[in-house]
Amino acid sequence: MIVTVSDTHLGTEDMSSVYANRTAFMEFLSHVRDELQPSDLVLNGDIEDLWRRDMRSVTRDDFDVFATLEECREEGIDVHYVLGNHDWYARKDIEAGRRQFYETDYHPELTLEYETTSYAFLHGHQFDPLQDPWYFDKLALVSDDAIGATFSQKWAMYTDARSYLSALKTAFKLYRDRVTRGTLEDRITRMDRCQTGSNAREQYRDARRYVRERPEVDVICTGHTHQPAISADGSVANSGSWVGDDTTYLVLGEEPKLMDWNGGYPIERTDRMEL
Repeated sequence: MIVTVSDTHLGTEDMSSVYANRTAFMEFLSHVRDELQPSDLVLNGDIEDLWRRDMRSVTRDDFDVFATLEECREEGIDVHYVLGNHDWYARKDIEAGRRQFYETDYHPELTLEYETTSYAFLHGHQFDPLQDPWYFDKLALVSDDAIGATFSQKWAMYTDARSYLSALKTAFKLYRDRVTRGTLEDRITRMDRCQTGSNAREQYRDARRYVRERPEVDVICTGHTHQPAISADGSVANSGSWVGDDTTYLVLGEEPKLMDWNGGYPIERTDRMEL
């Protein structure tokens, strides 16, 4: 059995606009460790929110989460981390060849097999045309616990410039982007629609196309949209999120099952999405 979960956005427990369901997630991890005991646990992106929180403080706050994940490993569960659009620091570690930020291997995408079924794991922001890494990087560079989701990084970028020439180049780039792409605040609002009104059906279709183009893959598992569902043909499965009242995850055997933690009394959700 493989278990996959995504979009817990840890670190946002006190932010009314996001609100990670942290207590329930910790209970779920204990359940995975002690009862489910799958062969693999896939964290399919955006486990911590590194847009809205400072890396150092949020990781310190989540020490108990990482300790429980280590206990899962000690029980023989392979823990994998797939990078999401909020995982800026981890992406940069890979690009720079540095020591990994999380205490587990992490991947842009991952493929695992369970008996005769091959599962691909991709966070899903790759199917969202609004997601622009250039803006992720600017936001993560300057965001900390004080400014959070206020996106006031333009001035910080300017003042952090190493020279007058660098400052001029930065100011010119920000001005050019404002003209060509709109204000940064407007762009971030559009990019962050995954919590309010993204076109999940369109992204499911793109994910299914991914499967069709890869005959070695039977099912693709995604997150990102915060909208849990399995396609009617079973080729696309979205694990949903752990934000607000949502507490959903996937259990993968010969076929994917969408589960709701349901306050510690897991139930299967059998509704399917027609594409």
